Order: sequence, then C-alpha cells, then structure tokens
Amino acid sequence: MIEKDKYYQFEELTKYENLVHMFTKKDIDFNRKVKTIDELESQFSEIETILGVKFRKIVFPYQEHTNIVKSVTEENLDDKFLSVDGTITNLKGVALVVSAADCQSILLYDDKKKVIGNVHSGWKGTLGRIIQNAIDLMVKEYGSNTRDIMAFICPSILKCCFEVDEDVVNLFKNEFNDIEIEKFITKGLIKENKQKYYIDTVGINKEVLINIGLKEDNIVESNICSKCNSDKIHSHRGSNGSGGRNISIIMMK
Repeated sequence: MIEKDKYYQFEELTKYENLVHMFTKKDIDFNRKVKTIDELESQFSEIETILGVKFRKIVFPYQEHTNIVKSVTEENLDDKFLSVDGTITNLKGVALVVSAADCQSILLYDDKKKVIGNVHSGWKGTLGRIIQNAIDLMVKEYGSNTRDIMAFICPSILKCCFEVDEDVVNLFKNEFNDIEIEKFITKGLIKENKQKYYIDTVGINKEVLINIGLKEDNIVESNICSKCNSDKIHSHRGSNGSGGRNISIIMMK
C-alpha cells in the first residue's frame, strides 16, 4: 500500500483515473459514538480536499455486524441504510464509506461494468459470508462477472493478533465446512484455564472469494495489521475498546 500522512491507498487502484479511494489513519476519527455530525462533515470536507473531489452523496451505513449488503440507486440514495454492512453502486459521485477498528473493510471494483462496493466484514460478518453476498449482488444487480471483480482488503486485525476462545473457533468450523478451515486456525496458549486460538479471517475471506470465482490475482491484501500498527491505525483491541474508527472510502468520478 501507498502510505501518506493521514491515509493509505492501494497502488493498484490508483491506476484507475475514474476512481478515488483511501483508508484513513489515526489522525482522522469517524467514531459516530463520540463525534458530532458537524465534526464528521468537517472531516469529510477534509477528505474531499485531500482527494481533490466533491462528493455528490456520501453513503455511510449504520453498521451492526450483519451480513446485509444493499445496492445504492437514485431511488434509495437518501436512505440511512440502517443495519447495513456493505453497499454497492454504479452511480458516479457517490462515495461508499465503511468504518472499522480491526474489522476488515473490503473495497470492490468491476472495471468492465463500472461498479464499486465497500464491505464491512468483522468476524461476525466473515462468519455470515457478507463478502459473498456483496459479490452475488454485483452479479445479480449489475451483471458483473466474478472474473472481472477486484477485491482490496484494507488494514485490519490479522491472524497474529486475532485471539479467540474455542466457542468462536467452533462457529467457524461449523460454517466453513466447504473449505480447508483448519489451515486458517492456530492453537495458542492456555490463559486463565482457557485454550486460546488465532484465526486468519482475511485468509478465510480470500478463500471464499476464490471459491465463488474471483481470480486470485484480483484479490489484494494490505498485509497491515491494525493492532500491530495501533500507533497509526485505530484498533479496538489495541486500545482496549476505547479507540476511534478508521474509514475506507471509494467513489467513481
């Protein structure tokens, strides 16, 4: 990834002149629980200046760790998108936004059909295969071919830091019996009489994407762990739950 003062960008996406995108760093905080509407609007204005664009509309769903993805159209452009964790659109000037602090933000782009997407995939969203739902919707609503869709996985908590208990591991084993799930799980230490494990949720999402038809070369990982880099990136675990929120954003000009 390309690192700037206040954000990251995927080098591969910067090659498309009709696109703008970024993943914000710790200098900018989009935590809706502590920020006023005016503060959020001011930060979006700052982002417009950084990217050199003017947003026609900002679509910033109220995420609830669901696996729900919605298509953004002229008809629903003013909706609040409550309990929605992913959006796709073919509209120009519409900025799709996702907030995260360890969860995966996954940017999607189909250059042939000119469709973009932005998906919030925490461990619950990953378990609910939200990324598959997003791809399925791009195919259904806009006629995308999975071979043409590119996926860009933003900085998030990686396997090195995503420590869980056995109950979460069992949920993943039960859901992902169609992939070799064991290769994404590593046994950790026993802490307070509980066996700990580490799960590679990025690897799982990548495997899901490949299985539904995306080319492996079209899946780009940031390889940046949010917790390991919590000095630069908002991290829920790195701040013991008291941190801010990064956003990922993508828009077609």
